[in-house]
Amino acid sequence: MEENKINVPWYKRVDGVTFGVAFGVIIAFFIWALTSGDKMGATMSYLLGILTHQFGWLYLMSGFLFVIFSLWLAFGPYGNIKLGRDDEKPRFSYFSWFAMLFACGYGIGLVYWGAAEPLSFFMNPPFEIDPGSARAAEIGMAYAYFHWGWTPWAIYLAMSVPLGYFIHRRGLEPRFASGLQPILGDRIDGTSGKLINAALIVGLVGGETTSIGLGILQVSAGLNTVFGIPVSKLLYLIIGVVWIAIFTTSAITGLDKGIKTLSSINIPLAMIIMVFVLFAGPTMFSVDLGTSAFGDYLTNFFKMSFWTDPVNQGGFPQGWTIFYWAWWIACCPVVGLFVATISRGRTIREVVGSIMVVAPVATWLWFATFGGTAINFELNGLGLGEVMATQGTNQVIFTMIDNMPMSTLLGVAFLLLIIIFMATTADSCSYIMAQVTTKKEYNPSVPPKAIRAVWAIAMGGLSMVLVMFGKGINGLQLASVVASFFVIFVIIAMVYSLIKALKDEDLSKTNSSRSSVKDISSL
Repeated sequence: MEENKINVPWYKRVDGVTFGVAFGVIIAFFIWALTSGDKMGATMSYLLGILTHQFGWLYLMSGFLFVIFSLWLAFGPYGNIKLGRDDEKPRFSYFSWFAMLFACGYGIGLVYWGAAEPLSFFMNPPFEIDPGSARAAEIGMAYAYFHWGWTPWAIYLAMSVPLGYFIHRRGLEPRFASGLQPILGDRIDGTSGKLINAALIVGLVGGETTSIGLGILQVSAGLNTVFGIPVSKLLYLIIGVVWIAIFTTSAITGLDKGIKTLSSINIPLAMIIMVFVLFAGPTMFSVDLGTSAFGDYLTNFFKMSFWTDPVNQGGFPQGWTIFYWAWWIACCPVVGLFVATISRGRTIREVVGSIMVVAPVATWLWFATFGGTAINFELNGLGLGEVMATQGTNQVIFTMIDNMPMSTLLGVAFLLLIIIFMATTADSCSYIMAQVTTKKEYNPSVPPKAIRAVWAIAMGGLSMVLVMFGKGINGLQLASVVASFFVIFVIIAMVYSLIKALKDEDLSKTNSSRSSVKDISSL
C-alpha cells in the first residue's frame, strides 16, 4: 500500500481545493499587479488606510495581548508540556533549531532595515522630537527595538505554539486549520478548513513574493556598490534565477539537509559580520546608544504599545507601528507553521523562552551595531540620510559598508548573507505551503519534492517578473498587509483553542502518551 502511494504522481497528491483556490487567487492578484500596478497600489493603499486609521487600535491591542499570552505560557502551569509525547526528544539540536527559527522569523528583514530604520527615525522621530537631535537618536533606536522586539515575536508565538501543540501532541496534520480543531472539530479536514488554509496561503505568498522582490533589488544595489556592476533587468534576471535555483534545491532536499544547512551557515556568518562592524566602526558609540535606547524601550514600552497619536495625528504610529504589526501578522502563518514543524519534542516554556528572550536579544544587538554605526556616520557628515532619500533604503547599508575597513570583503560577505537569508525564508515558505497543499493520506509532514519545487519556482518567478517589469511590488505587499485583518482573528481563535485544549491536560502525569489525552473536538 505504501509503495503504491509513493508511485502516485505528485499532482494527484495535491489537495485540489486548497491548492486550486490559493493558486488561482494568487495568479489573479499577480495579473492585476502586472497589468494595473498603479491602480492596485492605490486600491490597497486606500484599504490599508482604513485598517490603520479605523482599526489601528485592534492591531495594537492584539499585539499587546499576545505578549501577555506569551508570559502566561512561560510562567503558567502548562510550560513543561511538550509539543509531542512526554518522552519525545527534539528532532534538531538547539543551535540548528534556533538558527532555522530566527532565519525564518526575521532573516532578510534585519539585513534590510538594520541600519536604515534607526537612521530613518533619527531623521524623522516621533513624539515631536527635534530631527537629528541626541534625543532623536535614542528614541529612534528604541523604536527600532520596539518594532522588532517582544511584540512581533509574541505575534509569531501566538500561532507557533497552538499549531505545534495540535500537530505534535494531538496528532493532527500540519495545516493552519489544525490550530482551530476545538472550534471546527472534524471540519478542519472539510471545505471550511481547506478554505482557511487557502486564504492564509494567499496572504503569505503575497508577503514572501514582495520580500524576494525587495531582496533582488537590494542584492543588485550591493553588486553595483561593491563591484560596479550596472543595475539592469539582465542583472535582476540573473539574481532571480540563481536565487530560485538555491532555494528550490534547498526546499527539495528538506529540513535536515537543505534548510538546516543554510541556516547553520548563515547565523554564524551574521555573527561574524556583526562583530566586525561593531569593532571596526564606532564601537563605544554603538554600545552606549544601544544601552541607552534599551532603557528608553523599557520605559516607553506601554506608551509605544498603545500610542495612536489621536490629537496631533502625525501619522507615525499608523505608518510604522500599526503597519509593522499588520506585516508581522501577515507573515505569521508561514513562521507559525514552520516553527511548529521544527519544534517537535520541545517544551512550551523552551519555545517561549527562545522566541521571547534569545531572539529579541539577538535582534537588539544587530540594531545597536548597524543602526548605531549608521547614526554615527550621519552625525559625522557621511550623508547616509541623503543616500536614503535619493537612492533608496536598499543603498544605505552598502554605502555604510563602503566607508568601513576591508569594505570589499565586508560587502561580499554581506551579499552572501542576504542571498542565504532570502533562500532560507523562501524555502521555508515553499516547504510549508507544500505541507498544507498535500493530501492527508500522502504524509504532508514530508511533502512531495515536486510540490515543494512548484511553490518555490512560482514564488521566485512571480517576484522576478514583478521586479523586471517594475510594476506591482508595492501593491502586492500592501495586499498581503490588508489580508492581515483576517489573520488577526485566526490567531485569536488559535489562542482560544490552545487555552481550551490545555485545560484537558493532566498535569499530574509526566509520562502520559499522546493517546492518553482526550479528543477535544467534542468539548
